[in-house]
Amino acid sequence: MQIEKVRIKGFRNFVDEEIVFAQQTLIIGPNDIGKTNLLYALRILLDRSLSDRDLDLEISDYNIYSVEKEVQITLYFTDVVEDCIRSSFKGHIKNNTFMLRYSKKPMSEYVIQCGYSEETLEEYTSRQYLRRLNLEYVDSNRNLVQYIKRSRQNLLFMAQEELEDNLREQDETVKQELQKKLDDINSQIDRLNYVKESLNCVNEELKGMTSNDEQMAVAFSSADTQVEELLANLEITYSAIRGKMHIGGDGRNNQVYLASWVAKQKIERSKERVTFFAVEEPEAHLHPHQQRQLSKYLASNFSEQIFITTHSAQIASEFLPDRMVCLYKTNNAVHAAQGGCCSKLKIVFDDFGYRLNAVSAELFFSNGVFLVEGPSEKIFYFAMDKILGLELDKKNINVIDVNGVGFKPYIKVCEALNIPFVMRTDNDIFKVPWTNKFHYAGVSRVMGIYKEILSRKNEKLLEYWEENESKSKWECDAAEHNEADIIRDYISQAMMKYGIYLSDVDLETDIANSFLYDSLSEFYGITDKTMLIKEMQKRKAENMLSYMEACIEKKMSFSELKGDKLLLPIYQLIDKARRNTYGK
Repeated sequence: MQIEKVRIKGFRNFVDEEIVFAQQTLIIGPNDIGKTNLLYALRILLDRSLSDRDLDLEISDYNIYSVEKEVQITLYFTDVVEDCIRSSFKGHIKNNTFMLRYSKKPMSEYVIQCGYSEETLEEYTSRQYLRRLNLEYVDSNRNLVQYIKRSRQNLLFMAQEELEDNLREQDETVKQELQKKLDDINSQIDRLNYVKESLNCVNEELKGMTSNDEQMAVAFSSADTQVEELLANLEITYSAIRGKMHIGGDGRNNQVYLASWVAKQKIERSKERVTFFAVEEPEAHLHPHQQRQLSKYLASNFSEQIFITTHSAQIASEFLPDRMVCLYKTNNAVHAAQGGCCSKLKIVFDDFGYRLNAVSAELFFSNGVFLVEGPSEKIFYFAMDKILGLELDKKNINVIDVNGVGFKPYIKVCEALNIPFVMRTDNDIFKVPWTNKFHYAGVSRVMGIYKEILSRKNEKLLEYWEENESKSKWECDAAEHNEADIIRDYISQAMMKYGIYLSDVDLETDIANSFLYDSLSEFYGITDKTMLIKEMQKRKAENMLSYMEACIEKKMSFSELKGDKLLLPIYQLIDKARRNTYGK
């Protein structure tokens, strides 16, 4: 049995959205996009730890953009074959499916309904079904130390309850032996000289405080004199080669927390109940390697359906794309890209292959992505961000270099996940393979992208290219290529509308042709522009980093660049990200 999908209407930042789930679902997206709200929608119907008061929503829980002032959350269940569920919801299940709905209007009581279709929904007068159907939730604000202390007792108690009679008898024998050893330890403590001396001092003072018939003496002993007390106060520690270590760091505590939680769920697993699991931000306090390991574990160690939210690119990079729900906002409403988990996302991500990593996965959490050729471009635009105060991090905009992957895989993902993007690519002159002709490589590159991914946006541009592609190439010995230049300029101008920018040649040439020429000439000590560009193209990233650091140190003003073609992509992306999020 699993939750196939949820439909959320009028709840918090969801206006009316249907979201499809997988067996293991990773819920991703920028901060404050609604990941926790999505889980809370599930919890309203399935989390028995929520009280009736929790289900009596606040006015702030109603979406202000919803036409109907009503919250409606509907869960759609499939593969319902468990006897405990079929007996609890008998009459409401058909073809192994049924629906569970929560409805709430302001100033009215909430209503829970069940049925196998809209027409057959009937009101449930209580939440008794939670005895058979439940969602276990781990909060992102979990108190690690408190939970570990509490869970150790739960784990010990549950494990004790599961023991067979012969094992219980063995444990009783061991307890008796432990009690004898504990008594012996306490008697041995009194034989230590410094213990005896300290006790004599205390007992002398004690004599003056008590009457003769109340004379008593104090003694040192271990904290637990009875074996039951000792066992009740066991602590979870790490077993290392050099001995036991107390748990202390938040990262380790988080791992112990999750391990204890998982162990508890496995021990409590029952055929009399179906349980789903929801974990918020499991990566808390863990370094990247441990995050990846944890992601693999959570994705493969639950036979039950599990929902995980994350802000970690490390976690996301280890999840299959068709198991992701990527949330984004447009026009003040939250949506799930491609409607949630779907096979199309896997197809889109297949172009990455083994190269999908944490850097690639950063775009999942972005409000906008600027795709550039390589590290030198990335260094340049990061410096521009700092110098011009663009605040790209605050706007949740990433600059990603596609070196080794190419633009197409990233653009396909951005299109599939509805993430605004711009790109900037070189436009070098290359020889056409197996011919005696040259062409503008950048023009061919962007038209390949356009034809494969974006052609639906402007069929006329595609027709123009099909008519003129042959004219965009010229013979190697040709003195001029004016016709190819006209085609280049036309396509370059047309592509800007879609956030695709062509260099005149490459980044180094474009910078040298900008107002930055004087500072470049001074930095490199070269006045000839051709020689300057050649020098810049040696160790591109290293040279770019040194130059930009010098500019920042001198506190140079780059305000004149604001209207330059070099910065048009980044300003367009900022505008697209704002309009995509806020609709203006």
